[in-house]
Amino acid sequence: MVAAGPALRRCFGAAADRLAEEHWNARPLLVRAAERAAEGGRASVHDLLSPVDVDELLGPRALRTPFFSLVQNGTPLPRSGYTRRAVAGNQQLADLPDSERIAAAHAAGATIVLQALHRTWPPLQTFCSQLAEDLGHQCQVNVYITPPGAQGFKPHHDTHDVVVLQVDGRKHWTIHPPVVELPSKSQPSTRLGPDPVGGRAPVIDTVLEPGDALYLPRGWLHSARTTEDRSIHLTVGLLATTWADVLGDAVASAGAEDVALRRALPLPGALSPEEVKEFRAAAQRWLDTLDDDAVHRLAARRQAGAVPPEPVPVLAQDEAVRTLTAQRPLRPRRGTRARLTGGGETVDVVLPDRRITFPGWLRPALEHVLAAERTSASELAAVGLDPDDALVVLRRLLRESVLLPAGEQV
Repeated sequence: MVAAGPALRRCFGAAADRLAEEHWNARPLLVRAAERAAEGGRASVHDLLSPVDVDELLGPRALRTPFFSLVQNGTPLPRSGYTRRAVAGNQQLADLPDSERIAAAHAAGATIVLQALHRTWPPLQTFCSQLAEDLGHQCQVNVYITPPGAQGFKPHHDTHDVVVLQVDGRKHWTIHPPVVELPSKSQPSTRLGPDPVGGRAPVIDTVLEPGDALYLPRGWLHSARTTEDRSIHLTVGLLATTWADVLGDAVASAGAEDVALRRALPLPGALSPEEVKEFRAAAQRWLDTLDDDAVHRLAARRQAGAVPPEPVPVLAQDEAVRTLTAQRPLRPRRGTRARLTGGGETVDVVLPDRRITFPGWLRPALEHVLAAERTSASELAAVGLDPDDALVVLRRLLRESVLLPAGEQV
């Protein structure tokens, strides 16, 4: 059994440990807030987003489209009906939320959708980053605010897995098994016709209460409706890397290993049976050379790329570079995918877009810095680095945004 990470456990409590073996890509998992609280976890998710936060986002924070929209009976409403104009500097803006008109549309049955809040709301940004690290798959967050007695979308499936977190109010969910198992982006539920449920009995037919968490694999048909209460819920989209993605990564390098796969297609005309046979043989030869280590490397690269680079605190970073002391704690920046190569005369900190070169004798210190949750120049004495050299190394890594400040100076 794989032990779940902190963000996944935050959602599902002890049941998170069963997700990998029993539910992932297979069947839904529903955990009530009361169950999580009984295990010592948090019942509420208001620290991630609350009704007060929603009002702030639609008011003082002044989100711009497409970060918010309105939907009614599954149909997007025209943006001109709920946006306003304003001036920022010398720029005319025409896509800010008009809170008065949004309130009127919401009262008339429209669902408010806050999109991609993992990019704009710090608590969800941190949560999504941690969840991506737990799962090895990219994550995104939308928020749905549905008035009483309304339905945002008719029964449909998503082409990515989702985690639903009920923030406030209640919502009645009806869930049916998939018509298409694990659909890809090219298989949206719009292709299933007007009645994808087809009279089948639901697998889950329940009301989500505040703090409840639901995992749905992609392809599972679902619809949700409010009753006498409004509802706010988070939908965390899990943008899974598939084996087809890994195969695509592998195939991209095939031409470098076999000249037969680098040959151009013949000039226009029907391919001969011999040419098709030669291609299939070359592809099979290449596939036979793809060893287990290569597959592990390709999958690991995809999983490492699931965590986006953490934003750099510009002012705090500048201050840390200028005033770094031997006791100032630092930490690795999440999502940088930094790794070390070399170790003779030179050692490189390799990032996705560049290399940072150091003298080779610094490798033990760099290994310590990249692996430690927190470090400081004074702590690097344990790996044989004097304080002055340590400050030079750490200041360089701060300038390159490999490290970030880890709290106040002690």
